[in-house]
Amino acid sequence: MSFHRFVYLCGWTAVALLAIVGFAAFSADSGSQELSAVTSNNSWGVAAGAVSGQGWLALAGTVDTASVVTAPDATPGPTSVPPSGGATPPVTMETGWLDSVAVRDLVQTFFASGDVNRAVRLAWCVSRFDIDSINPSSGAAGLFQIDPAAWPDLLSDADLSGSADIFDPAASTQVAAHIVYQGEGWDYWNCQD
Repeated sequence: MSFHRFVYLCGWTAVALLAIVGFAAFSADSGSQELSAVTSNNSWGVAAGAVSGQGWLALAGTVDTASVVTAPDATPGPTSVPPSGGATPPVTMETGWLDSVAVRDLVQTFFASGDVNRAVRLAWCVSRFDIDSINPSSGAAGLFQIDPAAWPDLLSDADLSGSADIFDPAASTQVAAHIVYQGEGWDYWNCQD
């Protein structure tokens, strides 16, 4: 058997095993349990999926993006109004990119639980989770692509210190939540999510 076939076989075996483990992690006892009760116990499933994805990146040869990114240990408390103060930013890769787990942890801190998925999709749409990204046509920057000209006003409106950097993922996420809940809403971004 050639090396490529072996790697292919190993890959699909890993995918099948992760699918089985994932279904086991998300299955609940029969009855009328709330979805929130199921999703509150899935952190190991999310971590396993993130590690698997990073492993595939390593196999694909993009070793520089294959480092596993972890968010600080915290119990995120989604709220409908962003809290004052800043969250501890996640550990990023050398490239400035975050993985979906780190972005989700940030978003859960500042967005209402019903808006978490939409906010994660928005961050992917506008910046591809690159905290250092700058839109060449508009100049918008950071994880949520905030207009730098409006940044100082948005910081004070969101009760953040005036020295918070537009490339700080926690500050960008908190300002984005402020825009959604107390500003222009989702229409601030021109992105199909």
